[in-house]
Amino acid sequence: MQFRNLGSRIATEILKRISPVHYKNREELAYWRDRFSQEGGDLRRGHYEEFYTTFFGLTRADYAGKRVLDIGCGPRGSLEWIAAEAECFGVDPLVEQYRALGIDRHRMKYVHAGVEAMPFPSGHFDFVASFNNLDHVDDLAQAVAEIQRVTAPGGTFLLITEVEHTPTPTEPHFLPRTIAHRFEPEFEVQSQGLCALNEAHDIYGSLRERQDYREGGDGIVFARMTRR
Repeated sequence: MQFRNLGSRIATEILKRISPVHYKNREELAYWRDRFSQEGGDLRRGHYEEFYTTFFGLTRADYAGKRVLDIGCGPRGSLEWIAAEAECFGVDPLVEQYRALGIDRHRMKYVHAGVEAMPFPSGHFDFVASFNNLDHVDDLAQAVAEIQRVTAPGGTFLLITEVEHTPTPTEPHFLPRTIAHRFEPEFEVQSQGLCALNEAHDIYGSLRERQDYREGGDGIVFARMTRR
């Protein structure tokens, strides 16, 4: 057993070095499979509406009849709360693997792709959101460019991301607290904030608590922007 465990650890370390993207995807999928099991085969999603609406000063009515995109959506059905007349898409490189976690039961449409190369026309979406995703992407510059490209003029981009943390294999980018300005001048930042990440590493819980950020700690940036 010890030799088997040692072999597994060695194989994991090799994978990290020779194929970090594959390793990252494997770890992301393992996380979601664990959540699926822990939550009894029905991933909870009740928190999403709050963060798409009141948290950023928006309402359900703002999304009526709009085209909406969730980047790095995961398998929870993050846009299921939006009325049926809206056109709702989630994009994620693990969509095909998520089918075993029940995404085919959702109304929103899932697209198998990374943020760096999204198969949508330019200016297609009225609302684009990246929640807990930007520090996970493979190519940050290309991700920013694609977000700018697919958002319609006058459209809204909502950002929630961890910042100021040491890069890891699954979160390979160090994002500064000024990350929202990386989207300028194509986007105008309407509002933004910074808070501390709590000890439970619970992003949405941290946003509700709004503890002051302390220099040198992990933080969360949240921003609402408009495409010029």
